[in-house]
Amino acid sequence: MKMGVCLEMFFTDRPFLDRIEAAGKAGYKFAEMWFTDMTAWKDGMRSNDPKDPAKTRAAAEKAGVVLTNAVIGSPDGGIGGGLTNPANRKQWLARANQTLEFCRAAGIGAAIVCSGNRVDGKTTRQTRKSVVTGLERTVKKAEKFGVDLLLEPLNDKTDHPGYFLTSSEEGAAICREIGSPRLRLLFDCYHMQIMEGDLCGHIRKNLDIIGHMHSGGHPGRHELWLGETNYPFLVKQIDAMGYSGVFALEYLPTLESAESLCRAAAYLETEKPQGCAPQ
Repeated sequence: MKMGVCLEMFFTDRPFLDRIEAAGKAGYKFAEMWFTDMTAWKDGMRSNDPKDPAKTRAAAEKAGVVLTNAVIGSPDGGIGGGLTNPANRKQWLARANQTLEFCRAAGIGAAIVCSGNRVDGKTTRQTRKSVVTGLERTVKKAEKFGVDLLLEPLNDKTDHPGYFLTSSEEGAAICREIGSPRLRLLFDCYHMQIMEGDLCGHIRKNLDIIGHMHSGGHPGRHELWLGETNYPFLVKQIDAMGYSGVFALEYLPTLESAESLCRAAAYLETEKPQGCAPQ
């Protein structure tokens, strides 16, 4: 199993480029980021921390780390406008263009797409149509830049109240409807445990369209062993299914970052990362 780490949740006491180096030293060869123009989850607040694509690429190459994805806009649409409201389409496409351009320059292969929140006065059918229409236009940009898109369902019960796309089944259906090889589903085990359960069943059914995975312990979104999900069993099942993508750790560590990452590898019984020791 190829293991990844979210740089916005680990090593957050360091500047962004130093986090890439730290992930590599912890033995992780895959990492991801969120927004290209800011750092999130800094003392609970977003803080400006513009990232330079050339420096980002250089730091990743030096560390021997593959950067798998960035994020176009915030889940609620507050950053980027989202896909659910057609009135924000121009804003969304401009931000998508900016993010995809950064990804291409930085050597990042994919960008995460969040649907945005439900819109007052709009039916589910109307909102879905807006999401599909916006995605179709975004896919055309992704094809132009040579960058993949990862559509991510999230939970609206705990973390993202009002979020529109809360089902992996619906996310997979939208990806298949659009039918571009540039559009894949991001299956977040933490969010889908809350919304759907039966993680193995949903993953097996939609494995052909899943391009990336996230994980976190529920409840709390902390280390995998602190939650109700049997992640060692789940990872073995996913591996047996033939999943070839990255299984990324996207949780808020209660331990020092390097120690948490080392323990996560041991807990999942994956190959112990080289240099796996607290820093």
